[in-house]
Amino acid sequence: MININLLPPELKLQRIAAKRNASLISICIVAVLIVAILGIISQSLKSTVETYLSSTKNNIKKESDQIDQYQELQDLALFTNDRWQTTQEIEKNHVYWSQVLQELSNCAPTDVQFENLVANSEKSPNFILQGNTTTEREIIKFKDKLEASPFFKNIAFKSSSLSTDQATTNQKLKFTLEFDLEQKKVE
Repeated sequence: MININLLPPELKLQRIAAKRNASLISICIVAVLIVAILGIISQSLKSTVETYLSSTKNNIKKESDQIDQYQELQDLALFTNDRWQTTQEIEKNHVYWSQVLQELSNCAPTDVQFENLVANSEKSPNFILQGNTTTEREIIKFKDKLEASPFFKNIAFKSSSLSTDQATTNQKLKFTLEFDLEQKKVE
């Protein structure tokens, strides 16, 4: 089949230009639609990323708050453990003086009187006891009772001297004993 174009050349050029313009307009419309679609997709993606980022930031903040709380609890637990150990150490080194003095009194024979008692749990000897009695036998009994007691150790007889009481003319034997604390309380 043969096509014969009978249109004048100006009309032909107008038609070709119109077709070209229609093609160009459709390409522009498609390009604008593609750019619009890409814009909508990028806005949607941006919104999704911002939402995800915000959610992640909130999760990180919650986790860091929990870590801070955990750290505070851990610090409190360490502080409590430290205080408990200090309390145990104090309890271990605490001297129940009422029990110690009661035991010392129980060990003393009836004929022994105390004149001076120096007690210091920090240095040895812990006790320096000065007293008087009528005989050396009472001092020996007293020393033996102290050695048998669970409270005392390292009992040493340091000195003794004989003196006469001016009022009654009775002779007194003055003595000094030194000893250490073995047990600090009755268990």
